[in-house]
Amino acid sequence: MDAWGKFRFHRLEHHCADVAACFEALLREPVLRARFVRAAGAGGFTDTTAARLAYVAFLHDFGKVNALFQAKARPDQRVTAGHTGEALLCFELPEIAKRLRLHELADEWGDAVEPLLRAALAHHGRPATRRPRSGDGSPMLWAPSANYDPRAAASLLRERGRKWFREAFADGPRLPNTPALAHLFAGIVTLADQLGSDEEFFRFEPDPDPDYIARARRSASNAIRGRNFQRSVWATGATPASFQDLFGHPTPRPAQEAVASASLDATLLILESETGSGKTEAAVLRFAALCRAGLVDGLYFAVPTRAAAKQLHSRIAKALKNLFPAGALPTVLAVPGYLTVDEAEGRRAGRWNVYWEDKPDEEDRLARWSAESSRRFLSSAAAVGTVDQVLLAGLQVKWAHFRGASLSRSLLVVDEVHASDAYMTTVLKDVLTSHLALGGHALLMSATLGAEARSGFAGTTTPSPDTARKTPYPALTAVGSDGAAETQRIVNDETGKSVAMSTEPWLQNPAAIAQAAVAAARAGARVLVIRNTVSSAQAVFDAVLEEGEEVLLTVKGIATLHHGRFAVEDRHLLDDAVEETLGGKGTRVGGAVVIGTQTLEQSLDIDADLLITDLCPVDVLLQRIGRLHRHGRQDRPDGFTEPRCHVLAPDSDLDVGLDGGLLRHGLGSSRNGDGIYENLVCIEATRRLVANKVTWKIPEMNRALVEQATHPEILDELAEGLGEQWKRHAAEVRGRHVAKDGIARRNALHRTDEFDEELVFTDDDEKIRTRLGDDGPRVVLAEPAPGPFGHEVETFNLPRHTFKGQLPTREEIAATRAEPGPAQRTLLIQIGNYTLLYDRTGVRRPA
Repeated sequence: MDAWGKFRFHRLEHHCADVAACFEALLREPVLRARFVRAAGAGGFTDTTAARLAYVAFLHDFGKVNALFQAKARPDQRVTAGHTGEALLCFELPEIAKRLRLHELADEWGDAVEPLLRAALAHHGRPATRRPRSGDGSPMLWAPSANYDPRAAASLLRERGRKWFREAFADGPRLPNTPALAHLFAGIVTLADQLGSDEEFFRFEPDPDPDYIARARRSASNAIRGRNFQRSVWATGATPASFQDLFGHPTPRPAQEAVASASLDATLLILESETGSGKTEAAVLRFAALCRAGLVDGLYFAVPTRAAAKQLHSRIAKALKNLFPAGALPTVLAVPGYLTVDEAEGRRAGRWNVYWEDKPDEEDRLARWSAESSRRFLSSAAAVGTVDQVLLAGLQVKWAHFRGASLSRSLLVVDEVHASDAYMTTVLKDVLTSHLALGGHALLMSATLGAEARSGFAGTTTPSPDTARKTPYPALTAVGSDGAAETQRIVNDETGKSVAMSTEPWLQNPAAIAQAAVAAARAGARVLVIRNTVSSAQAVFDAVLEEGEEVLLTVKGIATLHHGRFAVEDRHLLDDAVEETLGGKGTRVGGAVVIGTQTLEQSLDIDADLLITDLCPVDVLLQRIGRLHRHGRQDRPDGFTEPRCHVLAPDSDLDVGLDGGLLRHGLGSSRNGDGIYENLVCIEATRRLVANKVTWKIPEMNRALVEQATHPEILDELAEGLGEQWKRHAAEVRGRHVAKDGIARRNALHRTDEFDEELVFTDDDEKIRTRLGDDGPRVVLAEPAPGPFGHEVETFNLPRHTFKGQLPTREEIAATRAEPGPAQRTLLIQIGNYTLLYDRTGVRRPA
């Protein structure tokens, strides 16, 4: 019996050749090769280096020569083994190591051989780890049998590899021994392994073929091109179309001009500009400039929420179609639960296949590979998704190396970068540092970035409050590869808006909120109500039902609201309904009330006549105000021609929140848990700004407002003046911030660490999450069931507190079922011992 490598009949040396050939083809792409050159550092990178890396990639499956792995081909064999952890034993097993010449490689090519081999063994998504063993492992792993000798298989693998990759054994420099190279190599070998295992391109061959490498290289070339990884063809061919052709507007706005003309030597740009100033289009222009210069050949646009990703996706896809030749750059919606490329929708057809409803031709179908699995999202030529996908590249979780290496080719755009908490910010900074260190490019955008946050991302010292307030706004900060940062003012000659601000003592009074919202809607206004928590939003929804159901947001004629606790399938419908009601070109006639949570505050192109919002940090409040009078509509009803914002505060001082009295409304903290916005000093500073300044001039006042309620020195001074209880609260908030930062650093994948035996990922990815706090399990019903809007639903992302801190087991989640509820259009969902009600208000506990 000869050694098999794939599906029990494709020979091991052939599969290894397939993967190595894919690696070679990928490395021929100029942008990716440039990343390898940067990762190699002072060690240099030559054609011989590339050939040697290809040979190491060829050895990625050498652990499969062990006898117990090969025994999987025999149906009567009960004792079998894997091949990654087992491969590590080969380093210490003289007979096998000798046949593979592992020690000889290290002597000739340098100390980098072992970490690079370890990196190649991580192609299943995690670094390989030793299995529990005694001595050199089970003798059965390497013992010859009557029909198989692992030593002979190892010798054949080596002989084929030396013949097929002769260039690797030519005279040349030793392999560069840098952690960055090993980590990048791990991710690209993982991609090469997935492409080299693709039955669409590789015909599996059970018979020995000394010349198989020629076929492998032809197939690899087809796979790289077919799966849209041969991007050098189109990346430099971005059409120099007019701004009108690209975006439908005659001329670029100031922020767009600033970004489009920024130096290409700046690897990091930080754009601070008011909501609605055209930051999305600015990002596309930066992408086009970098593409033409051959500095990137992909785009990942990250936003905080799924709803924002869905809306931005169509805008960016349209712009990229105008920028590049038709079909050359399919734009993926990188949100789990969706299967969307450009305007095409797909659905699962069995475990592995996807049926695309537009029935694409073969070329387009193959190019959609990156959209068909969430772990591939970052390998897309262009994608719009949540920031969580980026954070997964920076955590010690499965596929992190694959995600990070794939991202290295792309311009990383992070919109609303201020929205990340301490944990997410630390992880994002680590990802950003690794990305830039490889020569990657990034663009961070925000309407409301404070000096502390901007300095953290730029790697500079936080300025004093006076200096921070004098920093230009709008502004573009450019950071070069040498770390030097320069902030320039964006000359903005556009007219801003004056927002009439008021505080209302209705935070705990949903009936009063409902009365104000319904009255405005009946006067013809489009009213946006944003609450900090789902339960608060549901309370206002119930109150509006009593006041006037006819004005509420509807889906399929059914009144509802918008938040994250709906089935994934229904979120599609909700997003579309919000766009129809409050979109820039909304089609709904007359007044309306749209109630929601943070899902409505970020990156959405929606336009309200009146905003009613819970008290929140000033940077978040400015984001919410960005949805108010966003467009220059001429059809606003009488009484709403000028923007107005009602900020909901408690009917008493905020001191009640210091003991957890406002947690229901997302404010403050207690021993039993944190609110969404735990820093009440920041909240009090914002409340004072609203109370003291009756009119906010946007964007003229943005910088001063943000610094006055976020700068650490100003907040410390405020806490000092408020008394001992507030000082203790501020200290506790700082302590939790430090703790979250520490958790993030422990969970982060540091690509400056050696790729050695100490690099171990947990087997339970659920223990390491992209967001700390209330994120809970993803639940899929055993059988789809009709939801409140008439569509079948099956997938729910439920918060941790739904289960009172005691999460159901994987087995209980897998067995989740649904049955008709006590009323029409309701479902009762059973998850272990928990019963939840799902209706038009989302998931909640039964009364």
